[in-house]
Amino acid sequence: MFKYRYKSLRGEVRAVTHNGVFRKQISLFEGVALIVSGTIGAGVLGLPFAIAKVGVFLGVLYIIAVGALMIGLNLLLGSIAVRTKQKMQLVGFAEKYLGKPWKYVMTFLLYLMLWGVLVIYIIGEGRVLAELFGGSEFFWSTIFFTFVALFIYIGINTIKVIELFLSMGVLAVVLILTIYSAPHMEVASLQHINFANLLLPYGILLFAFHGTTAVPEAHSILIKNKTNFKKAIIISGIISIIVYALFSAVVVGVTGQVTSEIATIALGSKLGVKIFLLGNLFAVLAMGTSCLMAGLALRDSMSWDFKISQGLATLLVCGVPFLIFVLGIRQFIAAMDIVGGVFMSFEMLLILAIYWRAKQKGDLKVGKYKLYHTTLLFILLLFALSVGAVYSVIKLF
Repeated sequence: MFKYRYKSLRGEVRAVTHNGVFRKQISLFEGVALIVSGTIGAGVLGLPFAIAKVGVFLGVLYIIAVGALMIGLNLLLGSIAVRTKQKMQLVGFAEKYLGKPWKYVMTFLLYLMLWGVLVIYIIGEGRVLAELFGGSEFFWSTIFFTFVALFIYIGINTIKVIELFLSMGVLAVVLILTIYSAPHMEVASLQHINFANLLLPYGILLFAFHGTTAVPEAHSILIKNKTNFKKAIIISGIISIIVYALFSAVVVGVTGQVTSEIATIALGSKLGVKIFLLGNLFAVLAMGTSCLMAGLALRDSMSWDFKISQGLATLLVCGVPFLIFVLGIRQFIAAMDIVGGVFMSFEMLLILAIYWRAKQKGDLKVGKYKLYHTTLLFILLLFALSVGAVYSVIKLF
């Protein structure tokens, strides 16, 4: 979906053709950073609230279990990319291995997911800005999304280029908040356990760990991609698990059962003005950047894939989520739960179907990318995602 242009290609820079343009090949470290940046984002802000509902002990186990399954899913998705001669994203894989109708199913799911993500950030930004500056959440949500709509219409390609650095900045701030907050943890807040809410964090966790579009992107531009690709997926997955587990445990350890839906609000209220400002400015940056990237991706898809004019594409990209917000969807965690639990579950189930067909029909052999125990992994993912999807759909009614 994303295109990067390089004005010059010197002899010392390795380049590949990616989506019709030249793009610099990247090392293992850069590949890990790319996948991490496509995974860790504003979803981290909602995780502590979900973990607080089950307790830190169960929550950390939950993060490790879901994170491990997501590493497995990304490895299977990587196997699809390795088996495919052309460089594709999820929509292309769906068409190639499942047929043209499934291309539109995958597109529909991706559009619903991106619209849902935009709704989540409209809600979240309004809440954080109201905490920082006062006034109503609706007012600040409207102001924020007005500027986002303007930027989406103009199209800020520079944001796409620096997205990786902004995402790494988000990761750095999460670590700073974690280190600073750790000494303020209370034992009583760590002892709470509630099995009744065991499935409650599912959708939020899936939202936080979702990074499927970054995997084919990394494969297409990694130097020695078959050797480094699998390592990049595993290392980035482990980094995500560690960051989420530490941040969630520390935040809940500090704020306990009053953990807010957007973690930095309650954390800042508990630890003073400096953390309040740093945490909530970080939240504004994280959600703002993610919102803009999601909006640009959706607008570009409409313009490139369906030849919709830039003005109409911007209207659809911004109008649909804002209308949903105006009609009364105002719950940050509830919206995240629906997007993660329903739309992302079905997207991942479709990835499993693509993997099954690619294993039979793939153009290329996997070579050094060979995976082991894939049948067991496939069954575990199928079971977990199916149960989670059914649970999330039932919760809607």
